[in-house]
Amino acid sequence: MPRGAPVCGPSPLPNGSAPTGDKFFQEYLDDAINCINQTGGFYDRCGKTCISDKYALRLHHHIDLEEVIYGKIFPVLIFLVVIANLTVAVVLSKKHMLSPTNVVLKYMAIADLLVGLVPLPWTLFYFTMGNYRQTEHMEIWWCYMAKFSMDAIPPIFHNIAMWLTVLLATQRYVSISYPFYSRHLCSVKNVRLATMIIMVVSLVCGFPKSIDLNYMLYEGWIFEGDGWSYTRNCLVGHTYVLKLVGMNTYYNLYFWTRAILFIIIPSILLIILNALLIKGIRKAEKRKNRLLRERRPREAAKQTDSNSTSVMLVIIVTIFLVVNLPQAFFMGILCVCETFKIRLHILDGLFPVVFLLVNNMLVMATYPINFWIYCVMSSSFRQTFKALFCKFRVVGTSIGNNTAIELSVAGSGRLSHQEMIESVTQFLAVPLLQMKRRLIGSTLITRTEVSQAYPPGTSTERTRRSDATSFMLLGENGENGSGPNTSRGETIYL
Repeated sequence: MPRGAPVCGPSPLPNGSAPTGDKFFQEYLDDAINCINQTGGFYDRCGKTCISDKYALRLHHHIDLEEVIYGKIFPVLIFLVVIANLTVAVVLSKKHMLSPTNVVLKYMAIADLLVGLVPLPWTLFYFTMGNYRQTEHMEIWWCYMAKFSMDAIPPIFHNIAMWLTVLLATQRYVSISYPFYSRHLCSVKNVRLATMIIMVVSLVCGFPKSIDLNYMLYEGWIFEGDGWSYTRNCLVGHTYVLKLVGMNTYYNLYFWTRAILFIIIPSILLIILNALLIKGIRKAEKRKNRLLRERRPREAAKQTDSNSTSVMLVIIVTIFLVVNLPQAFFMGILCVCETFKIRLHILDGLFPVVFLLVNNMLVMATYPINFWIYCVMSSSFRQTFKALFCKFRVVGTSIGNNTAIELSVAGSGRLSHQEMIESVTQFLAVPLLQMKRRLIGSTLITRTEVSQAYPPGTSTERTRRSDATSFMLLGENGENGSGPNTSRGETIYL
């Protein structure tokens, strides 16, 4: 329906169709039919011209389904993705979390986040707010916004995420299979360089989708084969670059590049690398068992941590493959059919629309799952997350006659040895006994040092630090029995 009086001819009926038997349409009906049959375009009644080099843009394909998925489900998913991936990026950005694996995981979280955030403004505006019902208010920016937020930009970030997953699996395989070479080959510097190359190549290969079409806003009466209708819509035309290269050549190059370079090859590599990682994990598990038999617990503990990280990455890669392999098959079939003019009836109906909608939502749903995988399988991630978002806490665990106290301090910069001692005395409200030294990571503190720094009862002001630091004091309760008395797993919030 027009916003006011139609630009030409009679006023349309409420559904946008033409009044029956109106002379305005009857005298040009033959010209309109000939236009459709000869060019496959449409006939512009107001301009009295046959338009064959442009077509009307479709902003939706199955509005009932898209309104539910894009208008209702998608915003909720994106909200979860934003919370989860921002949290992952913040935690992995801390200085003490710096490692080649964590660098890749952080960049993956950012790329996945942008895959969902870029389409969000359009889906909120068009589907959630119901503007698909008010096309009479359409402006030219609608068309460009739909183009770039739904079609041109998201595939670039998805391609980046695809190859970052390959980089992650490769880096981990080299680390567990060739640990000596991995220190130099898979350094943080080299991982960042590889990420930069992935970004540049993805941008270059995705750029052609941004310069293939141009738009103009049209309002008037058109004939498209199923009768006259009044419309206000964007007309899509080919840019000079597309005409110069040729439409078939242009799109075949773009879609085959995307299918082979960013979907099929990465998927095959991930399957191979995942199998190699599983094989490497089994070998590492045997090595850990040998170390335990040889009574080398410290080395066995390090091997356990390494195996846990590898298992975590195998799970992440497997989930990624499960939701992306169907898209790889679909893209391959589509490219073959378009290139060799093969017609499959399944591609003519609603199946492509439904498949892409469901697959896209499944891909988005896996992004928040990664956060929970990190929490469950990475102790360093859990500790840093708790230190950043749970303020200060003390965990006490009874071990026979000994009592272990772990203090997580959230705050700015790594704590020095003396600052750690001061932090302990600021939060422990129990008499401090002399303890034997116990090395936890790089932290060596005794209760004697703490007692000398701040005797019991000293009033100190609590300070917060930006970096998360965890350390443990292990000692035995003497005959005075004045040590902290906590049961296994009990958490004390201060």
